[in-house]
Amino acid sequence: MTDNPNGIDVTALQQFAMGVAEDPSKRSARFNVKTKWAGQTRSVATVSHYSLGGLEHQRNFEIAADEPTELLGQNSAPNPQELLMAALNACLTVGYVVNAAAMGITVHSLEIETDGELDLRGFLGLDESVNPGYDEVSYVVRLTPTPRATGWKNFTPSSPGHRSTWRTSQRRSGWSRSWRSSRPRSLQAYLPVDTGRPQLP
Repeated sequence: MTDNPNGIDVTALQQFAMGVAEDPSKRSARFNVKTKWAGQTRSVATVSHYSLGGLEHQRNFEIAADEPTELLGQNSAPNPQELLMAALNACLTVGYVVNAAAMGITVHSLEIETDGELDLRGFLGLDESVNPGYDEVSYVVRLTPTPRATGWKNFTPSSPGHRSTWRTSQRRSGWSRSWRSSRPRSLQAYLPVDTGRPQLP
C-alpha cells in the first residue's frame, strides 16, 4: 500500500487526528467569508483567512456568483444554488477521498452529481404555503477504486464510511441519494437508499 493513497499523507492525517483528540486547544476550526454586492444580481465573496486551533492563516480567494439572464442576471458566474451544490459536492469529495485513504483504498475516479428543483412561487413570495427552499435534493456518487481494492463496500449508503462522510454535510432539507460504484470490467451497481442491496442495471 502506498504511503499517500489518493495523494493524502495518511501518517500526517493520523497525527493530526491524534492531536485533535488529545489537545482541546486544537479542536477548533473557524472559517470566514465576506460577500459584497457587485451590481444587479452579481456578488463577489472573498476568503481572506481561517483559523485552526486558535491560529489564524491567511488566504486569498474570490468566489463570484450571478444569476442567468432568464433570472435577471448577466450569466457571468454560477448562481448561489449551483454554488451551494458545488460546496456540498466538494465537501463529500474530501470526505470520500480522505476516508478511503485512511482505509488504504486508492480511488481511481470519483464523481458526484447533485440535482434539486425549486418551486419559484415560494422563492418569489407568491404563495406562503410553498417552501421557498428545496423539498428534496438528490445526489449520485460514482466511485471507481483501483483493481483488487478491498474495503470499497464501506462506502455504500448504509456503511460507516458513507455515514461519516455524509454527517459533515447533512442539512435539514430532504436529501435523497443513489450510489454507483464502478468496479473493473465496467461492473456498475446501484444501491437504493432503502435496501442497500446491489442491483445490476
